[in-house]
Amino acid sequence: MTRTMQAAVLSCLITGVLFLGTYASGKGITPVCFDSGTQVVQEVAEALIGQGNSVLNCYPHGSKLFLGLLSLLPQDLRIAGIEWGMSVSLGEPPLVLDSFDPEELPAWCTTQYPDDKYRVIVIGSPNGGVAHLSSLLHAPFLTSSFGLVIRHPPIDPDNIDSYAATGDRYAGAILERAVPGSIEVIDHYDPLHDRSLVKYVNFLRIKLLSLPSAYREFIRKNLAPGGKIVLVDCTYPWAQFRVGKGSYFQIGGLGAITPKDYMKKWGRDLPLETRPESEWGCPLEFSAAVRQFAEEEGIELIEIRYPHPADYGLLAYRAYLACAGVRREEVMFDCFNYQSVLTNLQTGIPALWLAFNTQDSLRIAQGFLAGKHFERIYLSLVPSFARSPDTADLAAWKDLLSVHGELNLLGIDRNTFPSDTLAPFRYAGEMKRLREEYHLSAPLEIDTLTLERLLRQGGDAWEGCN
Repeated sequence: MTRTMQAAVLSCLITGVLFLGTYASGKGITPVCFDSGTQVVQEVAEALIGQGNSVLNCYPHGSKLFLGLLSLLPQDLRIAGIEWGMSVSLGEPPLVLDSFDPEELPAWCTTQYPDDKYRVIVIGSPNGGVAHLSSLLHAPFLTSSFGLVIRHPPIDPDNIDSYAATGDRYAGAILERAVPGSIEVIDHYDPLHDRSLVKYVNFLRIKLLSLPSAYREFIRKNLAPGGKIVLVDCTYPWAQFRVGKGSYFQIGGLGAITPKDYMKKWGRDLPLETRPESEWGCPLEFSAAVRQFAEEEGIELIEIRYPHPADYGLLAYRAYLACAGVRREEVMFDCFNYQSVLTNLQTGIPALWLAFNTQDSLRIAQGFLAGKHFERIYLSLVPSFARSPDTADLAAWKDLLSVHGELNLLGIDRNTFPSDTLAPFRYAGEMKRLREEYHLSAPLEIDTLTLERLLRQGGDAWEGCN
C-alpha cells in the first residue's frame, strides 16, 4: 500500500473512531461486553431465546466499515489504529462512579433472561465451558463477577505505579457505594495480554461476596418446583496484592506465563496473597452464600468444583457427547469470547472451549486430541493484537489439529492473525452458515440427571473424553 493510500485510510479511520466514541458514550455504567462474565451471560441468554449476535455484541453499528479500512494497513498500523480507537471510545469516564450502584450489575444479569419456570439455574464462576453447560441444561447463568473499564490518562503500559494509583482510587469509590462485605474489587493489570488496554483504562473486576437480592428474587420466581441450583465453584488461584479491605490488585492472568514470571518485572510493596483468580476463580464467600441460600430454601444443590477453567470446557464436551443427535465425528474448538453456543446447540457440533490463543491452551488441545481422529475439526481463535510472548502461532495450531482431521478455520485470516480486525464479522458469518447447513429439528439438551452422572464418573474433568 502506498503512503497516499495509507493516509486516505487513516483519514477514514479518524472519522470512524470519532463515530465509535460518540456511539459508545451513554448514560449509566454497564459491564464491559468483552469480559468473560458478561459474555457468558449473553451467550446463555441467546441460547435460551434462540437468537442473538454472539461476539458481535461488542461491535456497534458502523464498526465493520471502520475495521475493514483498518484491515488494509500493515500490522503495526493496524495495532496502532486499534489503540487509537481505544483511546477515544473505550471505557467509562471516572465521573460515572459518583452515581454508580454495584447492585445494578446483578440486576442487569437477571434481566437478560425471560421469566420462565426453569428446571435448573446455574450460578458462580463464568467461563466458556459454563456457557455450554448452562445452555445444554436450558438454564440461566448468574455470574459471580463483572468487569468494568474506567478511563485514565494515557500511560506507558509498563508504568504499574500510574495504573495502580488510578485503580486504587476507582476501587475505593466503588467500595464506598457498596453494602459493606457484599463485594470485592480487583484492579487487574496485565501488561502482556492486555497491553493495549492498560494504556487507556483500568480493568476493574467486581466480584460478589454475598448473594444479591436480584439473584434471590430471580431464583425464587423462576426456579420450577423441585428444580435444582448448579454452583460453579472454580478454585483457580493467582497471586494478588491486598490494597485495603475488599480491594486487591492482580498482575497478569491465565496463560503460559506464571505469576512469578510477572513478578520478576512488575510488583507492589503490599501484602501478597494467593486467592481465587480475578477472572476465573469463585470467591469463597460467594460459594458459601449460595450453599446457605439453597439450604434455607430447601433447594437441591449440585456443585461443580474444578481447579482450572479449562476443566469446565472438557466437562461440557462430555455433556455434548451425551446428547442425542450430536455429531461425534466433528469437534469445534472455540476460544475465549469467540464462541457461539447457539450454533453448537442447533447444529449438533460438540465444542471444546479454550481460554485463550496461548501456548497453554495449545497444550490442552494437544492432550485432548491424543489418540483421536475426527472427520472435521473447526477452530476459532480470538485475535489478541497484544503479541504477548506466550501467544501460540497459527502455524502451531494448524500443525497440531490437521493431523487429527480436516481442519476448518472459522473467521481466521491466515495473513493477519493475531491482529485481524475483521475476524469477528467473518466468524459470525461462519456461525450463521453452519446453523443454516446443519440445523437440527430440535437443539441439543441434557438434564441434571445426565450432568450428575457425568460428575460421578470421576473427579477429573478429562474422564470420559478419551
